[in-house]
Amino acid sequence: MHYDKIILDEKRNVSLTVMIQDVGGEFQKLKKRPAVLILPGGGYAMCSDREAEPVAFAYAKAGYQAFILRYSVKEHSTWPNPLNDYEMAMEMIRSKTEEWHVYEDKIAVIGFSAGGHLAGCAATMSKNRPNAAILGYAALSKEFWESFKPGIPSPVLEVDDKTCPCFLFAARDDVLVPVSETV
Repeated sequence: MHYDKIILDEKRNVSLTVMIQDVGGEFQKLKKRPAVLILPGGGYAMCSDREAEPVAFAYAKAGYQAFILRYSVKEHSTWPNPLNDYEMAMEMIRSKTEEWHVYEDKIAVIGFSAGGHLAGCAATMSKNRPNAAILGYAALSKEFWESFKPGIPSPVLEVDDKTCPCFLFAARDDVLVPVSETV
């Protein structure tokens, strides 16, 4: 496995972790794989480690090329910085599909909590939308964010005919993001 960390924006501490599985040996016939771009949660205050590498390893085990975006947080998370970070990461992945052995039309994004919100925005507002999106306990309403992150858009209000297939999941016992905020 090839493991690398690429700095996308040093000032904002934005990075893309690349976990590429080898081609050859036992996988001689497997030239390309689907990919997943992981957006950890953390309320736009941090990127949770438990929603990063463990998720990437699970997807790698399932046969995916895995990428982790550590997007703008804290004072750098003013909108649209996180979406711009996503754009840089997706542009890099799509520009290196041959080198990284990725199917260009099978690149999904998965995000958790704030990362799920960002995944929803990527699916509905990005110039470089993913082919599929998984939104885990994602706070999607504008009202949810308004009290502590004014100006953050609601991806629900941006759904259009270009929006990729999305899968949403939440937990009834989540004390931070109620199920009512995830749909």
